[in-house]
Amino acid sequence: MENQGNSDDIATVFISSALHDEICDLAARGWPEECCGLLIASNQSPTHIRRIVPARNIATEPRKTFEIDPQTLIDTYRAVRGRDEAVVGCFHSHPNGNVLPSTTDRSRADVHGFLWLIVAADQSGVLQSGMYRAQHQSPAQINGGETIRYFRRCQVIQSATA
Repeated sequence: MENQGNSDDIATVFISSALHDEICDLAARGWPEECCGLLIASNQSPTHIRRIVPARNIATEPRKTFEIDPQTLIDTYRAVRGRDEAVVGCFHSHPNGNVLPSTTDRSRADVHGFLWLIVAADQSGVLQSGMYRAQHQSPAQINGGETIRYFRRCQVIQSATA
C-alpha cells in the first residue's frame, strides 16, 4: 500500500510494465553508452509514472555518465505545465552492470525528492533496475553546515497500467 504522508515518506512508485520495458530497451540498445530521459506523472499522483520522455545523452563521456539534452529539458518542462503533469524524475542506464547510484549520481541529485530510475546493463543486455528517491539532509540537522545528499531505495510496482 502506498504511504499517504508527505513525499519524503513515499517509498512506493508505480510504473506500467510497458514503460519499464521501454526504458530497459533503450538501455540495451544504447549499450555501451548510458541512455537517459525523464519520468512524467500527473500532479495528483506523483508516484504513478504516466509516461517517459527519452532524451539524447550529450555527456562528453557517455560511457561513464549522462547529461540530458537541455532542449529536451526545456521542451518537457514547458509541455507539462499545460497538461496537469510534473517531471518527477529521470532515468538512465549504467552500462557497467551496477544498479546502485554512483558518486556522480549523488553529486547531481540537486532536487530533493526527485526520482532516479537506474537500469543496469552489460553486453548481454539488461540485468536489473532500481528506483531511488534523492534525499537531502539540511545543514541545520548536521554539523558543519553542509547538505548531505543520498538516495532512498523505492519499491517499484509494475502493472499493466500505472
